[in-house]
Amino acid sequence: MRPERLLPIPHSINLRELGGYPTTDGHYLAWHKLLRSGSLGYLKPADGQALVDYGVRFDVDFRSDNETQTRPDRIPQTIRYQQLPVYPFVDRPSWFKKLRDKLRGDTDLETLMANTYGQMLTDSHANAAYHQLITLLLRNTDPNTSVLFHCTAGKDRTGIGAMMIQGALGVPEATIREDYLLTNLVLEAPEQMAHADLRHGANHFVNQMNAHQAEASNYDAVQRLITKEYGDWAGYLQHQLHFSSGDLTDLRTLYLTDDSEPKD
Repeated sequence: MRPERLLPIPHSINLRELGGYPTTDGHYLAWHKLLRSGSLGYLKPADGQALVDYGVRFDVDFRSDNETQTRPDRIPQTIRYQQLPVYPFVDRPSWFKKLRDKLRGDTDLETLMANTYGQMLTDSHANAAYHQLITLLLRNTDPNTSVLFHCTAGKDRTGIGAMMIQGALGVPEATIREDYLLTNLVLEAPEQMAHADLRHGANHFVNQMNAHQAEASNYDAVQRLITKEYGDWAGYLQHQLHFSSGDLTDLRTLYLTDDSEPKD
């Protein structure tokens, strides 16, 4: 299967390649290394084998227990599965309120979705999940071996994960924003099934999040928070997730290439 932005694997939801995106220093994200997705709970055996053939060796599931129990991933045993639930948040609201108040007047962080995006970046439980994701990426040293990360719709929890990975690798802000908003085009496409578990089968909070599109205002709120509190995504990974500058160098060595085109 030739790499494409939207991978044509039947019964998948919002399954996308991150390879080929340019960075500010003239490199490109390597193909066959990073995949983002929605639910893998509808895959047939042939679909799972297609993921294996593509190079997927790690499946990171950001969903909570009730979501994974309702619709478990259908993947071959050769793919290593790891559940890293981002929800529920565990820190007291006053922690995020301090950040929100500092940004009041610059961006709209009063809505549920914008607040939730900010909490995904600052809550200690969510941070632990994303820290383990980055740790796994650093351990994925084999060429053409993909890490796939996903939630239910592949929009919110997955969107934040994609933002921090792309940002740490030097993808320009405008490109990261485009990739985040691409979810809307994918999920609205006629050939994409609006599976029931995008609206049901999860808790009320997740259902509320999935009822909305990937809003540009959410991305803008995230970007302003990152800029004000950490300077950039590299600063976020260092100061909030506690990775070293050497870790960031290793991440770029593993996931960047000089070639914009996938190799056959």
